[in-house]
Amino acid sequence: MNVLNKSAKSIIIGWVIPFIIIPYCHAQQERRTYVPAQPMELHFRFDRTLPDSGYMDNIHVFNALDSLFSSHDTVSQKISSIHILAFASPDGNTAYNEQLAERRAINIKNYLIRKFPHIDTCRIHTCPQGENWQGLRRLVDEKRHLPHRGQILYIIDNSNTGIQRKKALKLLESDSIHPYIRARILRSLRSAILQIDWEKTVRLPAYPGYLCLQDTVPNLFRNVEYPLPASMEIPDRFLPASGSGHPATHPLFALKTNLLFDVALIPNFEIEIPIGRHWSVNGEYMFPWWLLDGDKYCLEIMAGGLEVRYWPQLYRQRKRQDILTGHFVGLYAGGGKYDLQWKTNGYQGEFFIAAGFSYGYAHKLSRHLHLEFNIGIGLLRTDYRHYHARNNYQTLQWQENGRYTWFGPTKAKVSLIWLLARKQKTQEGGIK
Repeated sequence: MNVLNKSAKSIIIGWVIPFIIIPYCHAQQERRTYVPAQPMELHFRFDRTLPDSGYMDNIHVFNALDSLFSSHDTVSQKISSIHILAFASPDGNTAYNEQLAERRAINIKNYLIRKFPHIDTCRIHTCPQGENWQGLRRLVDEKRHLPHRGQILYIIDNSNTGIQRKKALKLLESDSIHPYIRARILRSLRSAILQIDWEKTVRLPAYPGYLCLQDTVPNLFRNVEYPLPASMEIPDRFLPASGSGHPATHPLFALKTNLLFDVALIPNFEIEIPIGRHWSVNGEYMFPWWLLDGDKYCLEIMAGGLEVRYWPQLYRQRKRQDILTGHFVGLYAGGGKYDLQWKTNGYQGEFFIAAGFSYGYAHKLSRHLHLEFNIGIGLLRTDYRHYHARNNYQTLQWQENGRYTWFGPTKAKVSLIWLLARKQKTQEGGIK
C-alpha cells in the first residue's frame, strides 16, 4: 500500500506539477517583456516640416509607431495623451524658427490622425518648443574636445534670449567650429519628440527601434531662463589658452597700397607681417620715376621704410578680434633719394631720413580686405642741391647746397589692404 502511495505521489509530482510551473514561468517571462513606452524622436532635414523616412533613424520610429498602434487597436483606446514637442535648430531668424517648430508639430499630429484614425484626436497635443538651446547645450557639453566649448556653454548659460546668444556666439564664428556644429550637432536638434502617456493599467511590449531620450524629455516641458550678467564679456577662464585661440583664417601677411599716393600717380607697395597677436612689422617702398612734358616736370623718388607696430587692445578683446584689425601705435624709420622739378626750379637729394611715432586704425571691410588710416609725426632731415633748368630743361645750373630739417607730420596714409591667409584644417577633436 505504501508502495502504491509513493508511486502515485511520483506520478503527481512528475506529471502534474510541470503543467503548473511551466505556464507560470511563461507568464512571468511574458510579463518581463512588457515595459512602459519610451519617447520617440523624428528628425527633419534643414528647413523642412515633414520628416523623411530615409533621414537618420526615422524609419525605425515609423515602424515602431505602426507596430504600436496598428497591432493594438484596443490598447490605442487606453491612451491618456500624446505630446508632440517640436524643435528647430538655433540658427537663423528666431521668429522664423518658432513658426517652423509649430508647423512641424502640426504636421506630425496630422500624420497620426490620418495614419491611425482610431486614436482620439482630443488626446494629441502639439507643444512647439522653438529653438532647441537646451539640446545644443547638452550636445556641446558632451563634446569634450570641441573648440571654444567653454565659451559656448558660458554664453548659453548666461543669456536669456536667443538673440543675445546668437550675437555673442558670432564672436566665435570661424571655419574651425561652424562646419563641425552644422554637420554633427545642429541636424540632431531639428526634431519632434513623441511622448505617449498611457493609463496606469496598460502595459506595452518593448519594440526595438525606439530612440529613447530617457531623462531629457521631462526637462523640455519647462523653459529655463538664466540671469543675464551686467556685461556679456566672456571671463578670461573661458578664453582659449595663448596660441590655441587664433581665428581659423590667420593672416600670413598683408599687401597694401596707399590710396593717397595712388591718386597722385606715385607707385607704392607695402607688406605687413604679424608676429603673434599684438605685434607686426610693416615695410614700405615707393618708386615714382616720372619725367613729364619734355623734362619740364620731374618726379623721381626712390624711398623705403620699416615700422614696428603694437596693437594695444585689451587681452580679452584681442582674443575675439581679427589680427591686424583695430588701433595700433608704431615706431618707424626710413630714407631714400629724390629729384623734384617744377618747370625751371628743382631740388635733388642723394639721401633723406625720417623717423618718428605713428598711430593708426585698421577697419575690416570683408574677410580678406581691410582699410587702414595712419599718420606719423617725427623728424625729417635731408641734404639737398638747388638747381635751375636751362636750354629747354636739358641743362641743370646748380645754385646752392643746403640742409633741411623738419619736425612734425612726416607721413599720412589711407591704405587698402589685402590679407593673404592660411586656413587651418579641422578634425573631430578640434583644430589641427
